[in-house]
Amino acid sequence: MKNPLRKRFKRDLISNRGRYLAIFAMLTVTIAIMSGFLAVADGAQTVLDQNRADAKIEDGSFTTAGALSSAARAAAEKRGVTIYQNDYRELPLSDDATLRIYPERADINLVTMITGRRPAAADEMALDRLFAASYGLAIGDTVTVDGVPLTITGTISLPDYSSLFKNNADLMMDSFHFGVGVVTPATFAGWPATDIVNGYGYRFDNRDLSITAQRQLATAIKDQLIASGVLLTGFVSAENNQSITFIDDDMGSDVPMMKVLLSLIILIMAFVFAIVISSTIDAEAAMIGTLLASGYTKAELLRHYLSMPVAVTLISALLGNLIGYLVMPDFFKVMYDSSYSLPPMTITVNREALLLTTVVPLVLMVVINFVTLARKLALSPLQFLRKELHQNRHRRAVKLPRISFFSRFRLRVILQNKASYLTLFIGIFLASFILMFGLAITPMISHYVDSIEAAAVSDYQYLLKAPAEPQNPGSAEKMTVAGLETWYPPAAKNIEVAFWGLREDSRYFPELPLAADETGVYLSDGLAKKLGATAGARLDFVNPYTNQEDTVTVLGIVDYPGGLTVFLSQAQLNALLDREADYFNGYFSDQELTFADRNVVATVITPAEMAKFGDQMLSSFNQLAPLCLFAAVVIYLVLMVVLTKLVIDKNALYISYLKVFGYETAEISKLYLRATTTVVLGSLILSLPLVKLGIQGSFYLVQLKLSGYLPVYLPLYLYPLIVAIGLASYLGINFLQLRRINQIPLAAALKNRE
Repeated sequence: MKNPLRKRFKRDLISNRGRYLAIFAMLTVTIAIMSGFLAVADGAQTVLDQNRADAKIEDGSFTTAGALSSAARAAAEKRGVTIYQNDYRELPLSDDATLRIYPERADINLVTMITGRRPAAADEMALDRLFAASYGLAIGDTVTVDGVPLTITGTISLPDYSSLFKNNADLMMDSFHFGVGVVTPATFAGWPATDIVNGYGYRFDNRDLSITAQRQLATAIKDQLIASGVLLTGFVSAENNQSITFIDDDMGSDVPMMKVLLSLIILIMAFVFAIVISSTIDAEAAMIGTLLASGYTKAELLRHYLSMPVAVTLISALLGNLIGYLVMPDFFKVMYDSSYSLPPMTITVNREALLLTTVVPLVLMVVINFVTLARKLALSPLQFLRKELHQNRHRRAVKLPRISFFSRFRLRVILQNKASYLTLFIGIFLASFILMFGLAITPMISHYVDSIEAAAVSDYQYLLKAPAEPQNPGSAEKMTVAGLETWYPPAAKNIEVAFWGLREDSRYFPELPLAADETGVYLSDGLAKKLGATAGARLDFVNPYTNQEDTVTVLGIVDYPGGLTVFLSQAQLNALLDREADYFNGYFSDQELTFADRNVVATVITPAEMAKFGDQMLSSFNQLAPLCLFAAVVIYLVLMVVLTKLVIDKNALYISYLKVFGYETAEISKLYLRATTTVVLGSLILSLPLVKLGIQGSFYLVQLKLSGYLPVYLPLYLYPLIVAIGLASYLGINFLQLRRINQIPLAAALKNRE
């Protein structure tokens, strides 16, 4: 004779197919996204690590004001490194982009060909793949670089430029307006020496140094170069080079975040299953009592009720992983390839991802449902037959306020289903958080860029390699600019801060009470927030090129969103840098300046440059919003389908009674569906403050890997938009539940003999 429990398994699957299908879809989609993402992230990290080893990536680099002498090189190399020439030219394209061109290197930072071939002739160049794609260039195209036509022979990736940062202190990479390329050594040698930046890269002789030893050796090399009289214009270890490590930091935060998100969704689904099973046991109490009285053990019943969540989870995990490895990698590859310059990657089965998307969901599902079932099945057969399923059965009912009958009834429904509604609230919070994160990125970046453009003090800011007078000075104002570093404890690293030395009567910063004999400084509001500094605080800074340390007192905070900036008088900064009193290396100007020697200009900053930065950031995050919207709506729909149906099924007998008493479907929906509507609307509204706190906390973590400060900006329209999307998702579910109420027969009440 067949086991009746097996027949019951099939009958339960058919009668509750909508409920199980929704949970199955939720788990499958979640696991597919997670396994696809983790597989691509693992593939990217694997190919990145292998390429860095094969391409002999630098352990650090530096630039100098003049060529490095053989004596200085030899003294530094005695510390245990080998120094290689790493010169480059930085030249404008025909419009608004800049190319940094290297000769093809033979000993360090070797080229990886993506497509095409290496340059061979004097008029040929290989271009970074990401920049070529962003700029719309292909093999065979000719670009004019500083008046010289060069034909693109291939696309490449360089290990020291996996992220295209023009300056290491930039907030974000910029593949739209900055790229790198290589030409033949002969072509590079034929260019004017005045345009060449003296660059050097070094590699440790001992390849097995610990991280601490590497840091100490990098500091020793810098100290030795300074002691040898080398005038450093830049020095950065590979660990602190954003062009190298930004992708590691990005994946280092993205992967744990996705793992946590996966665990949260699985946890919510496990609790949903636990509530479903608990409700099923309540409905089938008499049958369970009969089976127990007939000789079935509680272990057999526990296995029976545990089999459904395990089966659904296992099938979801298998199908989700199949979709994750066959379909999703292409989507996530595009996300990585559109942000980073990576060698071609191959996707393989990731053991950790397989563990997280198969074993972990099964374990969570089994543990949570086992605990629920063990507690529910602890009762005696007689208690099941009598439906005495709650130990607090005789507890006094909650006294409700004196309100209308319908309101009191709805409130009673909410209290009776508080576990379901609590789970619904948690799910709505999670979905709203994901939705807010996706929707807030674009307005946050746009607002940041707009605020920078609005706060621009001049149309042009010129940073010079050395003091120089413009041919058309006009109303240009001299300034001194320096980059110092300060310790940033949350990220456990130094961050670069721009020091601006201004004239005491600066017309570009008239609100700053600067004085030559002043001993304090003013901080931009972004820097103050990042460091948690207020007026009166004392901050330590170090000059990375001379190792000189200084402590300054904060006099006040300036509303300036343009970067991490310290403002002080020009005389004070020159003294801080051990410069002459009349030293300067920059200009504020409302008109374009021209110089007799154009190579004296290091950087020109305009509001248009910040617009480029905004374009790049928006491009990097433009695929995030639809993905977050999809994930949020799926969570909304699945939780609302399962939990609202559970409430209706749990009260099916009472709904049948109401029909017998003459209540119509619309009136019944006021009692049951409006209770759920109230909970959904209340959850959407009450979760918004928690969502805001969650977003602020998340972006605090984002700030740790950014060199600048991105203020959290959540426009007011996002709050009603999230509520509207949540309600729109619920309205479709509400329609389905109305149909469910219509399908409940009057006979259910007439057949009931209790």
